Amino acid sequence: AELGTGTVVLDPTHYYRLVASTHDGYTFLFQLFDKANPTTPWTSVFGMDFSYSSGLCGLLVFEQTYPSSTEGAEAVFDNYLATVPAAGTMRTTVTDVSPPPSGKSTVFYPTVTVGILDRDTSVDTTSILLSLDGVWIPNASLTIDPQVHRPQNPLNAHTDFPGATVTYSNTTLFPWGSRHTNSIVFRDSTSAWQTNAWTWTTAYPSLFASNSLPLGSLKVRGFDFRMVQSANGGVTLANSLDRARQQLAIPPLIPVDLKATGIVQTLSWDKASVPPNNVPGLCSGSYINIAVETFAYLELTPGIHRFRVNSDDRAGLYSGASLTDPNAQAVWENPGNTANTTFEFFVEAAGLYPFQCLWEETGGGAVLYLSSVNLGDLSEVPINDPNDPAGVVKAWYPLVCSSAASPAGPYTVDATASHSFTPVPILGADCSPTEVGQMVTAGTFTIPIPAATRFYRVESPRGTRITKFEKTGSNLVLTYQVL
Repeated sequence: AELGTGTVVLDPTHYYRLVASTHDGYTFLFQLFDKANPTTPWTSVFGMDFSYSSGLCGLLVFEQTYPSSTEGAEAVFDNYLATVPAAGTMRTTVTDVSPPPSGKSTVFYPTVTVGILDRDTSVDTTSILLSLDGVWIPNASLTIDPQVHRPQNPLNAHTDFPGATVTYSNTTLFPWGSRHTNSIVFRDSTSAWQTNAWTWTTAYPSLFASNSLPLGSLKVRGFDFRMVQSANGGVTLANSLDRARQQLAIPPLIPVDLKATGIVQTLSWDKASVPPNNVPGLCSGSYINIAVETFAYLELTPGIHRFRVNSDDRAGLYSGASLTDPNAQAVWENPGNTANTTFEFFVEAAGLYPFQCLWEETGGGAVLYLSSVNLGDLSEVPINDPNDPAGVVKAWYPLVCSSAASPAGPYTVDATASHSFTPVPILGADCSPTEVGQMVTAGTFTIPIPAATRFYRVESPRGTRITKFEKTGSNLVLTYQVL
């Protein structure tokens, strides 16, 4: 649903109430309520129309089939009610609050705002009080503007309306998922008091550490990557991440003509560069219809992190309970075909965090660059820079040896296992024998012989097979192959 030009995402599990009103016949107010909080509107649109000078005229139309393929949606309206209030009884009203009632705040330090519109009565701005979680905010910390602004109204239309806009700039980083309550209290020109209260929940971007991988349990730096390309007769495919997912599916939902897997140290490539900064698995020729997915565990410290991503075309960064969590949440996704921007997320504790990057290129430039930004001096360092400069975020290759007391598990990472493998050069599929990357095809884990029976397995984003298991002195040597 969209009101004005600000997008409002409605929750299909909620019910909503829409209220259209006018107190003077030319100022029209349209309020959206979440019925979980029916007394305080989420947001509103309003404007003035002097076209009608004789009596009141109203028209409300519900369209279930909207002409646009990107706007509008199906809806069921259970009931409606139309009334004519007595003259002078439409008091000043709250038009919108932020964070929204029964909604979620996706910013770290949510600013609390309240819009109050004058109608038959007007707000006494000296009476306004605002509380947060039962504590009254000092008036000196509030900014009160004696108008409600609608800058998105059409050209030559009214954008400022009598009333008040109350703003409180919060400086507290609330715990992720915590619930908070605001109350706004004010008096109108008839000395009548009004109170509106609403609750909201923090839901800023946050990553959750892997429960099964303690710090120090991974031994090899780098990202696991898989690149696929569809020739498609030289015709470009849809420019979307959904198309990339179809190419990367196993088996692929779109025919794939070229593929490569391997390990890269940084997500930093450009088709115009020379190896190793080119698109992994490629070094020249056609770059259309490419899709690349990469996996790693990022070693992150507590607090707010800022990353920069430069992508052409689309990219998405995801994190969940595991590398292949089907419910992984998007930490960032391209809003358009290209991007060069920063984004932030919160980390609660030091640990290893599952991380997936999805990138696609349809035609033209082929660029992806991911770095971390120092919040102090705004300097940037590529994620997992092998030179290990100060502040680098390390990426650990996601191949581990786990063990359990029984075949059924539960399996946990075996911290005693040491990992060794020899990367195999990847030759450019389109310009062999140029080396364009490295691949992990096999390796070994060396494990001290345990005192009790243990069962072992090797885990990675792709399939693995244990090819040999032998005793060497006081150790067990497990040899594996990546499929």
